[in-house]
Amino acid sequence: MLGEETFHPDTRALLTYGRALAGAQSPPKRGRADQVLERLFVIERMAEGRLPIRTFGRDLVNLFGADLREHDFTRFFLAPDLELLRALIRACEAAGEPGIMRITAEMGDGGRLGAELLITPLKVDSHLGYRFLCMFQALGGEAFTHGQMIQRLRVGSLHPPAAKAPAKLRLAVVND
Repeated sequence: MLGEETFHPDTRALLTYGRALAGAQSPPKRGRADQVLERLFVIERMAEGRLPIRTFGRDLVNLFGADLREHDFTRFFLAPDLELLRALIRACEAAGEPGIMRITAEMGDGGRLGAELLITPLKVDSHLGYRFLCMFQALGGEAFTHGQMIQRLRVGSLHPPAAKAPAKLRLAVVND
């Protein structure tokens, strides 16, 4: 992914693990992915377009001001940014690899917080639906939020995984 050296070290660690899960590279011998557990959450993509949050880490509860399990993640985005989020999710699903979105979190009092949102598809049983592991990585300045709840997420840039070429079809003829 072009420019990935500029991502937060924890984002890069989870990016490496996400690629390893997809089989795109071998897992790292040592890493920081275990340090991000409380900044992780899982969303499910529903047919009607909702993205309910299924799990929500303790650090996120503190940052967002509430446990958002079962809340719709789409409520944080305005329509144009929501389309970009959905496009990133589709790209991650098609490639089977993680992608990253740089965002600005906006608080109710006008405070702002830069962050990275990593999204990677999870391979789960079909009865669990389409699920994605996500990490919300603040880029510093959490103290400037003054304990305010995050009201809105605005997209700054998208960093999707590289698109994969479709598998070549082979024609087989059976003469009976």
